[in-house]
Amino acid sequence: MKSLLRKLAVLSIGFLSLSAQAQAEDTVRYATDGYGLGALIVVASENGYLKDEGINPVIQTYSYGVDTVDAVLAGQADFGVIMDFPILTRFSAGKLTSPAIIGEPLPGWHKLYAHAGLKTAEDFKGKSFGVATGTAQDFVTRRYLAQLGLDPDKDVKLISFADLFSIVGALKGGQLDAAWIWGEGVDAVKDDSKFAFLADDGVVTETSSALLVTTKEYDAAHHDIIVKTLKALQKGTDAIGADSAKAAEVVANKLGADVVKVKSAIDDNRYRLSFAAGPVASLKSKYEFLVNSGKIEAYDFAAQFSTKPLAEAVPGAEIDGSLKK
Repeated sequence: MKSLLRKLAVLSIGFLSLSAQAQAEDTVRYATDGYGLGALIVVASENGYLKDEGINPVIQTYSYGVDTVDAVLAGQADFGVIMDFPILTRFSAGKLTSPAIIGEPLPGWHKLYAHAGLKTAEDFKGKSFGVATGTAQDFVTRRYLAQLGLDPDKDVKLISFADLFSIVGALKGGQLDAAWIWGEGVDAVKDDSKFAFLADDGVVTETSSALLVTTKEYDAAHHDIIVKTLKALQKGTDAIGADSAKAAEVVANKLGADVVKVKSAIDDNRYRLSFAAGPVASLKSKYEFLVNSGKIEAYDFAAQFSTKPLAEAVPGAEIDGSLKK
């Protein structure tokens, strides 16, 4: 009888120990845009790096990076990923912060297709362009038109769409004259003789950056989780750097995506955790563009970035002096 009681006591202690370990894990919600900017988070989750840091990750998938940040603002996610231009407009509300730039994507992701015969500024006057409002594609569209000497709000018609394939469908259906498209949308248009490829976004963009974003409230209350997240993402960047093909397979299997397209996106995103001088300067330039064009009111640019978690999580990470507090 005593032997049985001892065994039950040991089992009970073991159960309580496992229960305590499970309770010690923090459930954290990561909103991603699939394998676009979000591939790094998927790698960190699927390879167990977040679990190693005591985090139970919940991966959410949205159409655009802006949708991930809107989910953060709505309290539906703890972290989002987004390109530089659209986050600058959302910073103006004073609720968001970025604990790290997670990548510096190569130019060329967005490609301009127009109905054959449309090439010059004069050709584009009065014509319609499809835009994903508030995204990097919106910025590219407006910047390109401005370079042509056209006023995006007066000389052309900008028509807003909710997702990439709505833009592509409208373009192919004759409701649009031109659009900057990307990813799988390019495959749907590139072989259609009705359309001509005119340029990629390398003609209008400076250095781009992808940012991890959370709320200032979450940053203040959960410094430890942010540090753990960044440590896991750093392991993810190391894994991608060591074998991007293997990382692409991990992401493709998780999301049910084409591994070739995933690898291309991963390679193009050039994942690296930093607040390096180059991308920070580009961010500042885009911020000034938005302020000077009247799109946003001026705010304290440097105050939008929380650099302490990165310095703690990734010793030696490059942090521009203008952001250090």
